[in-house]
Amino acid sequence: QRSDRVMDDRERQRYLSDARDAVELFKAAELRDYFRDDCVDVLQAKLTKMEQVSPSAAVLYPIILEDRIELLVSLSGGLSRQTLHVKAKTFIETVHSFRYYLENRTTREYLPLGQQLYDWMIRPLEGQLNAHQITTLVLVPDGALRTIPLAALHDGKDFLIAKYAVATTPGLNLTDPKPLQREHMKVLSAGLTQGVQGFAPLPNILQELGAIEKIFGSQPLVDQRFVYENLSQELKERQFSIVHIATHGKFEAHPEDSFLLTFDDKLNMDRLSQLIGYYRFRDEPLELLTLSACETAAGDDRAALGLAGLAIKAGARSALATLWFINDEASSVLISEFYAQLMDPTISKAIALQRAQLKLIRDPRYRHPTYWAPFLLLNNWL
Repeated sequence: QRSDRVMDDRERQRYLSDARDAVELFKAAELRDYFRDDCVDVLQAKLTKMEQVSPSAAVLYPIILEDRIELLVSLSGGLSRQTLHVKAKTFIETVHSFRYYLENRTTREYLPLGQQLYDWMIRPLEGQLNAHQITTLVLVPDGALRTIPLAALHDGKDFLIAKYAVATTPGLNLTDPKPLQREHMKVLSAGLTQGVQGFAPLPNILQELGAIEKIFGSQPLVDQRFVYENLSQELKERQFSIVHIATHGKFEAHPEDSFLLTFDDKLNMDRLSQLIGYYRFRDEPLELLTLSACETAAGDDRAALGLAGLAIKAGARSALATLWFINDEASSVLISEFYAQLMDPTISKAIALQRAQLKLIRDPRYRHPTYWAPFLLLNNWL
């Protein structure tokens, strides 16, 4: 509000920067409170603060206040602010309803809700985004916004993903801003196809792992070979750029209840971070952790906070994970296309995901956002 009352642009920028810095501190505090360990501080000790994002990226900070929503927008030319005169209760109810209908592939009732959210969050910014030739939107989500994919917002003609690549980060000060090194990429892939421990089989996972093997030449750990000891041995003995795990997984309100299913056990977040943690003692952290076939509880902001902090907890630069469980055939198609696009050194991870999602949208079987929208690229989008 103070930034509105000053005429000098430098002073206005200072107030907006102070507001953004306060939001960044709050996001880091939320993750510390969620994980209750030092993973946030360990990361921040290593990072150089990202003052300048890519000129083609805009970072959106929606701030949900009781009587209004404030939108802070960080562009290469500085910060700007938009005020949405909508009450928090109305906004949050719309977000939760949007998430509910997105998961139901038999209805298009998500559409008016996606259009309303677009009108609130994106339409007021279109002039700035066009003027700066923005191709990527990076969301620093607040509260309920962690539970929905920005990509599925709709302008009345197209989904947002048709215009922009989309990424999510808990905060710029928690992001390691280094592009993916494509030379000599090595991949560890693992997954379950059989039904174990009361969970349904995932037969198309074999096709997904086969596509990864074809692209990268990796030998996957499948079913009986997909156990903690084998994962641990591989990660101790070899340096990987990407770890891909395709299995049932759940993110819950309490991190100790979140898990990935292995053949004989449940791998909780602490054990996962211990596994990936071997990379903390190496020169380069893990570039990308992909979790296929996972889900977070609808409407559970804290569970989604765990998903948002996944890369940080695991000590990876980026993570790709799903907000809800989807048809494993659609997941296999999207994941295969994502990795194929990732081999192009001229594009970012965010654009690789955008192209994979657009491929599904063009397929009549998978046009509904329930199939392509839950995939979130978390943290470093470069």
